[in-house]
Amino acid sequence: MKYSNIFKTVSTLKAVNFIPLAASITLTFFANVKAQETGPQPQQPAEQQGEFVAPMPGAGMEHDWKLSVGLATLYMPAFNGSKDYQAMVIPDIKVEYQDVFFASLFGGVGYNVINGDGWRAGPIAKLDFGRQEDDSNPFRVAGKKTRALKGLGDVSIAPELGGFVEYSFDPFSYSLEVRQAVGGHKGVVADIGAQYMGMTAPFGQQVIYMIGPQATFASAKYTNAYFGIDAKQSAGSGLARYKADAGLVSYGVGAFVITPVTDALSLGLMARYDRLGPEATDSPLIRQRGRRNQFMAGLRLIYEFGF
Repeated sequence: MKYSNIFKTVSTLKAVNFIPLAASITLTFFANVKAQETGPQPQQPAEQQGEFVAPMPGAGMEHDWKLSVGLATLYMPAFNGSKDYQAMVIPDIKVEYQDVFFASLFGGVGYNVINGDGWRAGPIAKLDFGRQEDDSNPFRVAGKKTRALKGLGDVSIAPELGGFVEYSFDPFSYSLEVRQAVGGHKGVVADIGAQYMGMTAPFGQQVIYMIGPQATFASAKYTNAYFGIDAKQSAGSGLARYKADAGLVSYGVGAFVITPVTDALSLGLMARYDRLGPEATDSPLIRQRGRRNQFMAGLRLIYEFGF
């Protein structure tokens, strides 16, 4: 079966920022698949920070509103820099309106002020889900709680407000997003990335694949919230005091492979490798209780419908 709808995605890797891998694993992907049976179709603008959108039931139908419901199973570190790995099952719901407005719990809420000629830009708001000292996580289904954070206290949940700009031309896309936290870590986070998208059809089944690098930079308030150790934390954790500066938090590469199951249901496989930057790596938390190299793998199932 051939599909005329556009495939759009941002990996769920970013969606799990409550772990919090928020700063290190954002990937934004664009895909534009045109129907071979009906000839070229008008190109649709890509969405911002959305999850994978499966083909819509009924080729050629247009809907003002789109709703996608998904479930992801992920194997990943307990926290950003952890050497302990856990399995998570994460629900994902997203709403879009006319490629202008988008909203989801982990992808954020945004509006495309600019949307044309390969460019998109606008405001965005997201939640940083912080970090719990006792490693509480309602989405964990396997793996023990890590004890590495004992004595370091919690990083509170906080909204992050900012903006994004993206430029794409087949088969490449580039993205930049900058956000300021209101509460929580109180810092500034900047994500920058580039992606390549391709399509193949082994055994007659369409497969979309995406791969690209990404890096995250942050202010000193962010790096100290997650990697710094003050006098009280040092006494409670037994780790030496450490003050982090602004700089590179992480850099890495991720890949996402998607295939349609039905007109509305799609299956995605994802993998990511990240290496923490010097401000994180020099922290006693990472040197003594964590690991600089971070890996992630997962499986996603997404269903979309329009109305």
